Amino acid sequence: MGLIRPFQLWTLLFILVAMSTTALYGIFLATDAVRQEAREQFFQQYNRQQLLMAEQASAALEVFFVSLNRSLGLVTSLFEDHPVDNNRAREIQGSLFKLNESLADSAIIDLVVFDSKGTVVAIQPSDPYTLGRNYAWRDYYLWARDTGKPGQMYVSPFLKLEGGQNRGDKALIVAQGIYSPDSSFKGVAMFTVNFDELARKHILPVRLGENGYAWLADINNKTLLVDPHGAVAGRSFEEAFLPQWPKLYSLLTSAQYGGSGTDWYSYEDPTDHSQAVRKLLGYQILELSDHLWFIGVATPEREVDKLLSSFLRRQETVSLTLVISILAVTVVVSGLLLAWNRMLSRRVDARTSALAKARSQLEHTFDELLESKKLAAVGHLALGLTHEIRNPLSAIRMNIKMIRKKWQPEGRLQEHFSIIDDEILRLNRLLSDVMDFARPGPLRLEKQNLNDIVQRVNLLLTQRFEEEQVAIETRMPNPLLVVCDAEQIEQVLLNLIINALDAMKEIETEKQLSIVGSCKGNQVFIRVTDNGCGIRPEDRDKLFDPFYTTKPAGGGLGLCNLQGILLRHQGAVDIVEKEGPGTCFRIRLPITPTAMANKDDLTDTGHF
Repeated sequence: MGLIRPFQLWTLLFILVAMSTTALYGIFLATDAVRQEAREQFFQQYNRQQLLMAEQASAALEVFFVSLNRSLGLVTSLFEDHPVDNNRAREIQGSLFKLNESLADSAIIDLVVFDSKGTVVAIQPSDPYTLGRNYAWRDYYLWARDTGKPGQMYVSPFLKLEGGQNRGDKALIVAQGIYSPDSSFKGVAMFTVNFDELARKHILPVRLGENGYAWLADINNKTLLVDPHGAVAGRSFEEAFLPQWPKLYSLLTSAQYGGSGTDWYSYEDPTDHSQAVRKLLGYQILELSDHLWFIGVATPEREVDKLLSSFLRRQETVSLTLVISILAVTVVVSGLLLAWNRMLSRRVDARTSALAKARSQLEHTFDELLESKKLAAVGHLALGLTHEIRNPLSAIRMNIKMIRKKWQPEGRLQEHFSIIDDEILRLNRLLSDVMDFARPGPLRLEKQNLNDIVQRVNLLLTQRFEEEQVAIETRMPNPLLVVCDAEQIEQVLLNLIINALDAMKEIETEKQLSIVGSCKGNQVFIRVTDNGCGIRPEDRDKLFDPFYTTKPAGGGLGLCNLQGILLRHQGAVDIVEKEGPGTCFRIRLPITPTAMANKDDLTDTGHF
């Protein structure tokens, strides 16, 4: 092999240097592109995290106001069939006290009830200064009197209290009108909410990094409600943001018709108020009554950049010192970035799923607790009324028997006596239903096949199916085993099927009834579906309330009783949307109730 000439050597070195320089330049360009892509992706993920935090804060506020509305609904129900006056307020003072105590850990200042003229008849905690004063000029009273509807919630704008023990505090008023069954105005029930405490619980704790925080604005009144730095809180959008921060002003004023999203805006630097800084923003719009609140979580962009700086510096060092291996390092770094991005996405998705599940479980537990408290209160009242009615009713029946035995009436007089007997028996049956509702029997839990229970119910109603020409379809897995009280579950199914038959009485098309069972995880579901007249939307929220009925001859306890049975089984009943006419009720039962899950002495016969 011959020696390489100097000219050839320099030519080769020049070619190698040129190729290396070109490769290095291309690598730097590629590295810069990868760096920029990683930065944008990280910004997107960071903004999604801010959006998630805004959604969580919005959900917490929404749950808080929904619970207030439900509590106000309980207060208004105590006055629905009674006058709103001092006497009635004294009668239910204990109930109002307990309700207010149950909200002691929230941001509630007080619970106030006004009569139809705007005079305070009840207040918890007691405040002699406020009791008896008239507030008929207040917006919430005028709203309830002139435009409010039963069950509708009023939320006031941000205000400062002008009187009472909390004078000068920042507050919100959450109110609900009190109306008679014919929707005539009777008064107002309201909560005063400590706004500073509400912000401390749900807005100010939201932090991200050193300078990432949440803020709250009222879009309708164009006012900034919560600003952790206190620089612009309480000021209007025009005063705070226009013309110095026009993008933020435009974002707030145009967000009325949006739901949630991410964006950015320029604003003052939290470390140097004389300088401007670009901030990343995740926001959620919360609708409260006729108000829209803007919940934003913002972090300076440079703080997000700092999270990537050390990694990017190491990448640049490797790119400068390892020329030969720079391509491989770039590929590896890119792979690490993509893997990190996927890992971060999985973590965010897992956290989102966990929070959604926790929220769903919390709402479900709250609804069941509220329903149980309501049923217990109504049941206690019903038990007393049943005792007071049944005694004179028995005396009436005994005296009717004595009169008939002595006088032996005939003709039309005998018919009238028979009518009296029938009505007494009907009232006794209604009182028995009330007793079952108010004092349910103990559960006799055994392992049961729901197929057997459904077949027994169908057998009981066979004659009615034939008389009313109802086509029934039953699809149940066999076996479908659960631990339950067979008699009470049979009563639940019988009640739902009879309701379905009553709903199909007036239809002219073919009457169809289906009973479909299924099993998912540790839950068993049974759907009872008909093609009858259906349920009006305004009746759905009240369908399971005691004594509420749409039937002329109904007592209003059937659905309430079956709901109580299922709650005692740790189950539930709800209405499922369906296509076409009719109604679909869904029963949910645990295969094994929680209280029984740890017992291992279940015998072959199914007894514990």
